[in-house]
Amino acid sequence: MADSLPQLTLRTSDRGNGAVFDAFFAGYDRAFILPDEKEDEAGLRACLELNHGDARKTIEARYGPFVEWVALAEVNGAPVGGANLLATLVPDGRGRMQATANLNYVYLLPEARGRGLLRPLVAAVRGAVAARFREGGAPLLFLEQNDPFRMTAEDYVRDSEAAGIDQVDRLRIWARLGARIVDFPYVQPPLAPDRAPEDSLVYAVLGAPEDALSACVLGGHLRRFFAISVLKGAPIDTVAEVSRQLTALDADCQRGASVALLDPAPLLEALHGVPPQDGSGGFRERLVALEHRGERR
Repeated sequence: MADSLPQLTLRTSDRGNGAVFDAFFAGYDRAFILPDEKEDEAGLRACLELNHGDARKTIEARYGPFVEWVALAEVNGAPVGGANLLATLVPDGRGRMQATANLNYVYLLPEARGRGLLRPLVAAVRGAVAARFREGGAPLLFLEQNDPFRMTAEDYVRDSEAAGIDQVDRLRIWARLGARIVDFPYVQPPLAPDRAPEDSLVYAVLGAPEDALSACVLGGHLRRFFAISVLKGAPIDTVAEVSRQLTALDADCQRGASVALLDPAPLLEALHGVPPQDGSGGFRERLVALEHRGERR
């Protein structure tokens, strides 16, 4: 399928082979270098295989409609970037369905950076999800972001060099696109049995119309993201980091609670240079503390 915006075309595939996958993976492997944060080629293929056959039937019986895509962004037929995403329909706790997508990976090739292409790339992804799940309304687009306060100094430098942008500046770019920080202690479960959980991330969302998000929607989305994109169809109740997060959100859903969405701009405006790693909390915790100080004033 193809979805177009001015100057940019998005080609998607739900298979772990073929021209779209090969071109996507070539750019992806250049863009993402931290081992605990990225899938290897076999892992990506395993996720995409869940779109088909008996695996799809099993997952849809448990979680409802979904699609895992790799996407190749092109301008005038030339690759400029790519994305890997999971799109789903999630019950909102009020009798309706909400379209959500987890933007697992998104990148621009080095030669395509600085051309203002991230915004149309993200818009094309949301457009593709909206077209697939029309009954779910305007899609919510979730993504993990590096927490500059929790990254090791080595990872901070390595990832900034690979991305061609400082970690704080990367947060600023997403903030200008409208990303809000989800006020939830998010941890990425291990991407493979020999990997460790990744706790140097913050979770963000684009497209939320209010300053809070239903715990039912967040819990439903994470349940599908963990089961499909992270654990690749394996049981989710045996992974401690998954159980901890979903148990908390299920309890909040039962009592009709919401999860706050935080504007990152105030903290980003106050940051100059490399953030200190002084044990005083990560980006989300510092943002909450900053908001509370503002309320007291």
